[in-house]
Amino acid sequence: MDMFTLEGIKPLKPPFVYPYVTIKTRNNEKDISYHTDNKTVKSYHYRKTGNYWMTVYSETGDTSREYIYEYIMPDKIVRLNYWNHVKTKVSYLREIAVFKKWEEENFLMGRGLAIKPDVTIVDRMKAQASGSVIQKMLMKNGVLRLERTIYNEKGKENHRSVTCYKMGNRSYFAWRYLYTDKQEIKCE
Repeated sequence: MDMFTLEGIKPLKPPFVYPYVTIKTRNNEKDISYHTDNKTVKSYHYRKTGNYWMTVYSETGDTSREYIYEYIMPDKIVRLNYWNHVKTKVSYLREIAVFKKWEEENFLMGRGLAIKPDVTIVDRMKAQASGSVIQKMLMKNGVLRLERTIYNEKGKENHRSVTCYKMGNRSYFAWRYLYTDKQEIKCE
């Protein structure tokens, strides 16, 4: 699946072999389901708004509920993570993630900001981040190399690490979202 277009790479023919993705399209809407095994399915509903696709989904923790707003454009994916306090019902922007072809930037918003979600937040909020993580991805000969750098609020590098995984012929998105057997290997 190409996450920048929300299109499948090749059609599925029964019998389906896990893991797999199904995409149902009608007008300006898409329903995408990730089938990781015969018991686990994650489904997302996207709608086209202007030049991007958008979805909202939630995850529940012990003391909070997290809402993720995802905006998919041809050149990048923007993900806004909001933390919703169970007692106060107030939502705070906690993290901004921007994924481009082979790079992911995450901006950490400290205690969070009470700001309405929209696709234009990224440029306005980067300067207010309490830190950031930049991860570069390199694929070569079936090996994924992740180069991760952590920066503080002043942009100074705090930590750098490199991790490698055996991927075979899987795409990065399939490896990240569908497969649970992430095999870490020694980087060369």
